[in-house]
Amino acid sequence: MQFKARIIDIEAGRHEIAINEQEAKQLDVELMDRVKVKRIGKEVTAIVTFSKTHVWNGEVEIFSETAAELNLNNGDYVEIQATSRPQSLDFIKKKLDKQIIQENEINSIISDLMQERLSDVELSVFISAIYSNGLTMEETISLTNAIYNSGDKLQFEGMAISEHGIGGVAGDRVSMLIVPIIASLGLKIPKTATRAISSASGTADCMEVLASVSFNSTEIKKIVEKTNGCIVWGGAINIATADDKLIRIRRPLRLDPESLLLSSIIAKKKAEGATHILLDIPAGKGSKVETVEEARNLAKNFRILGTKMNLNLDVIITDGSNPVSNSVGPLLEAKTVLEELENKNHSTLSEKSLLMSARILQMVKGINLEDGYRIAKQQLFTGKAHEKFMEIIEAQNGKKIESSELQPGEFHTVIKSKKEGRVAHVSSSGISKICRFLGAPEDKKAGMKIKVKAGENINEDQELVEMFSSSKQKLDDAINQFDKNPMIEIEEIIIE
Repeated sequence: MQFKARIIDIEAGRHEIAINEQEAKQLDVELMDRVKVKRIGKEVTAIVTFSKTHVWNGEVEIFSETAAELNLNNGDYVEIQATSRPQSLDFIKKKLDKQIIQENEINSIISDLMQERLSDVELSVFISAIYSNGLTMEETISLTNAIYNSGDKLQFEGMAISEHGIGGVAGDRVSMLIVPIIASLGLKIPKTATRAISSASGTADCMEVLASVSFNSTEIKKIVEKTNGCIVWGGAINIATADDKLIRIRRPLRLDPESLLLSSIIAKKKAEGATHILLDIPAGKGSKVETVEEARNLAKNFRILGTKMNLNLDVIITDGSNPVSNSVGPLLEAKTVLEELENKNHSTLSEKSLLMSARILQMVKGINLEDGYRIAKQQLFTGKAHEKFMEIIEAQNGKKIESSELQPGEFHTVIKSKKEGRVAHVSSSGISKICRFLGAPEDKKAGMKIKVKAGENINEDQELVEMFSSSKQKLDDAINQFDKNPMIEIEEIIIE
C-alpha cells in the first residue's frame, strides 16, 4: 500500500511509524508489529503504532530519524508492507527462560538491535533477562565480540594505554589526572569515557565542563597524535555502537548486570585500540561492588575475558567505601581536578591517580612501583601534567581555564546534622541519588560539597554538605529527599 508521508520532528531512538488503525487492519498488522517502509530503492524495518483520529487514511507519520534514512520530505509517498517478526525475539525469550543462548543467537539479537528492529520494550526484556539470569562466560565472550564488531575500530601506531574504572564511587575522577600524567611522559593514552548511568557524573560529563567531548574517530586520532591523550565521550564515536544503544535502555532503571558490565568495558577498550589496559574495581559499602571477595571474582572474570579477547589486561581493587573527592557533580569535580593539577590541593584523588599511574608504568615500562610512583609524582608536582592537560583541552576545542573560574549553581544551601555522634559511613550511592535530584549530570553546575568524612566525631548543627543547583525547585526537591536517603550515617556516641 502507498502512503503519503508526514514527518514528525521527534527522535524516537528507533524506526517507528504511526498509521490509521483501520488501514493497519488492511495491512494485517497489529500494534508493535513490523513493516517494511520503502522508497526509491531504500527500505527500513519499522515498528507500527496506531492512531484512530490523528492520522488520516492514506497518511503515515514517520519519525525524523526514519525519514532521514529514507531521504524523505513531507508529502513524499512510501510503500508499506507487513513483514515477519524478528527471530531474535525467540532468543530473548530463551534467555528469559534461563536457557543458554548460542553465539549465532546473540549475534542475531545485536544485529536486530543495530538495525533497530527491536522495540525498547523488547530490549528491556533482554536486559532484564540478563540481570535476573546472568550469562555464562561463553555467552559473555560472544556478547563482547558482537558488541566489538558492531562499529568502527580505532587503531594507533605502537602502544596505546587505556585506564578504566567500573564506577560507583562518588568523585572518582582519576582518569582526568592519569591521562595528562601518562601523556606528559610521551605515552599514548586515548580515553573514551561514558556519561553517567546511575551516578552524579561520568568522566565525559565532567570533561564536557572544560572542553568538547564529541568527536569522530578521525578527529580523535588527530588529537592523540598532537597531545598523546584525549578524554572523549565514547557514545559520539561509531565504536562498539551496540553498547551505547544498550546503555540507553539500561539508564532509566539503573541496571548494570555483571555480564553487561564485562562485555561493555572490554568491547570498548578493544575497539578504542588499546594494547594495555588497567581496570579499577572499587570495593566497599555503598559502591557497585560491596565486598573485596565480590571484587576478586569480578577481577577474575575480567582477566579471563581479557585473555579471550587477546588483550594485555590487569586489574586492581581499590577502596570504594568512601568518596574519592569531597566535591561531587560535573563542574565541582572538574574544579577539583584543576586544583590538583594546579598544586592548590592534594587529596585522595591525586594519591589514587599517582598509584594507578605507577601501575601503568610498571605494565608498559617494566619498572617497579616505587620508581613509577616517583616519576608520576614528578609530572604532577612540577606542573608538566597540568601543562599537558591544557594542551588536551585546547585540542578538544576548549580554552585554558583556572579552577577559580568555575562556579557551581546559584541556588545553594547547607544541610546540618540534627544530632551529635560519629560519622560511620558516607555513601556514594546516596550521594548520587541526591545529586540527581539537584539536576546532575544534565545540570553541569549541580552537585554538592561533602564537609565530613567517615570516622569523624561531629556535633549537633555541624555542617554535613553544601548543595548546589541551577534550579530552585530541584534544590528544594533534594532538600526534601535528604533525610530519605541515608547518605551520611551517624552513630550516636551515647545510645541511651
